[in-house]
Amino acid sequence: MRISTNLFHMQSFASIEKHQNSVLAIQEKLSSGQRVNKPSDDPLAIGQIHALNQSMNDLAQFKKNGDFAKTMLSYEETQIDSAVNVTQRARELTIQMMNETYTPEQRQAAGLEIGQLIKGMANVMNSSNSEEELLFAGNNVTANAAFVKDPANSGGLQPGNEYYAYIGSPNAGADYDVQANYGSRFVQIAFDDNNQLSPDDDGDPSRVRVTDNGSKVFDVPGASSLPPGVDRNLLNVMVQLKDELDQGNQPPAEIGTDLLAGLDAMSDALAEVGSRQNRIQNQDESGQEFGIALNQRRSDLQDQDVVEGISEFTMKQNALQMAQQVFSRVQGMTLFDYLG
Repeated sequence: MRISTNLFHMQSFASIEKHQNSVLAIQEKLSSGQRVNKPSDDPLAIGQIHALNQSMNDLAQFKKNGDFAKTMLSYEETQIDSAVNVTQRARELTIQMMNETYTPEQRQAAGLEIGQLIKGMANVMNSSNSEEELLFAGNNVTANAAFVKDPANSGGLQPGNEYYAYIGSPNAGADYDVQANYGSRFVQIAFDDNNQLSPDDDGDPSRVRVTDNGSKVFDVPGASSLPPGVDRNLLNVMVQLKDELDQGNQPPAEIGTDLLAGLDAMSDALAEVGSRQNRIQNQDESGQEFGIALNQRRSDLQDQDVVEGISEFTMKQNALQMAQQVFSRVQGMTLFDYLG
């Protein structure tokens, strides 16, 4: 079998190129600190790395969602606390004015304070966050208000007094207990198995409610002090109280009872807000632990061992030098080298 000089050259060039590519490949790994820089480096590992990166990106987004939810719920908690203070003052005045020793003029003067409390309560119930999103309008956060004056049902009140109606999303009506959380705004704070949103966040730790329906938070169960057809909210109980005081009348006992029921409802709402804040905190801690595990798994798949890489680089560099030396000798060999 005859072996030509060209074949020697071609084989030598191929060997040098192979070792050069090997040296460049390990140099790239050492400079980037990553064992896998492109799919051809490890086709099996690259798919797992992409999946891990996506999961870690999702965790980062869930963290942002949780921070947003905590801000919203903290502000909502502050506003409900304000409503509790207003209602407690209104109830104190109710009990005080029920005393027969007060004159009609004194009750009318108390009615003026109740009027200021009504304005403060209306501001709380229509409060919004820094993005001008309503806190108590369900998912209708961009509406002008959650509660508006209701002249259609205000007949019989003294001039200047008007009831309020909830116009957020939705008005639960007769199905209040079933639909209390419909129309609320949710954010996802964790992975789930179906990516489907139910109308209530109970039992769904992957999502948390960040807005509430005012028809639930400020509801007065029964509201026996209000006439039929009037929205059964705390604001209207106060309007009814003011209307009685404006006439110099002694407030009926039902108003005090309804204000107390409203305080109980707001206490329940505060407890729910607190439980959601706790869920966010617990999920945040779990997400951090899961993120550490994911990052360690990605590091195991992707990161380059420096000591191992340097050893491999030295070995491949030596192989390249040997190939170059062999070629330098082969290219100078001719038949005349053997003639003497």
